[in-house]
Amino acid sequence: MSLALKLREGTSQNHDQAEAAGFIRCFMKGVVEKESYAKHLESFYFVYSAMEEELEKHKSDPILSKIYFPELYRKESIEKDLAFFYGNSWMDKIHSSKATQEYVNHIHASALKNAYLLVAHSYVRYLGDLSGGQILKKIAGRAMNLADTGGLDFYEFPKLTSPNDFKKAYREALDNLPISETEADEILQESRIVFDLNQKIFHELEGDLIRNIGTEKYNSILQAS
Repeated sequence: MSLALKLREGTSQNHDQAEAAGFIRCFMKGVVEKESYAKHLESFYFVYSAMEEELEKHKSDPILSKIYFPELYRKESIEKDLAFFYGNSWMDKIHSSKATQEYVNHIHASALKNAYLLVAHSYVRYLGDLSGGQILKKIAGRAMNLADTGGLDFYEFPKLTSPNDFKKAYREALDNLPISETEADEILQESRIVFDLNQKIFHELEGDLIRNIGTEKYNSILQAS
């Protein structure tokens, strides 16, 4: 089995669980309010910063060099969005939550253990961004009235001429990685862990969303979906 197929089929249940998270279900229903959305950006700013730091550090690695695509990096895009929501002093207003810090710590620990485990982190984050990003951008833009005012750079990939073509090339790169079957299994297991770490952040964000829209509205959205 190709690695791309192994990862897609091996994480399908984890992917479904992520989509079932209350925060994501509300998001897909168009219930996106600025405070909890900004918190979402805040958390993933730290996640992408850690991941991209490690990808840069190991870009000459025989395995990771094959999926070294800095055109996918999200850190600078998220910085623009944080400046939009928090102002130019955004750095002084953000912090890494408990779930976010657990995710960040795990990224660094995985890279230290076996650099090729970063393949899992790159796969889950970037292919997810490319696959669902444009849909989420439209939903967020409508919900927060941000059509042309900024705040949605996270979903923009200006260096890619075609996200779909790039996804195909990325999957081909995965299939050509110089790894053993054992290493492929380890990357799959790491991908599942990445989904779990995402879930913990979504659970935190649910709390922020509920505080901002109210329990009654939150429950009614989930019951209707």
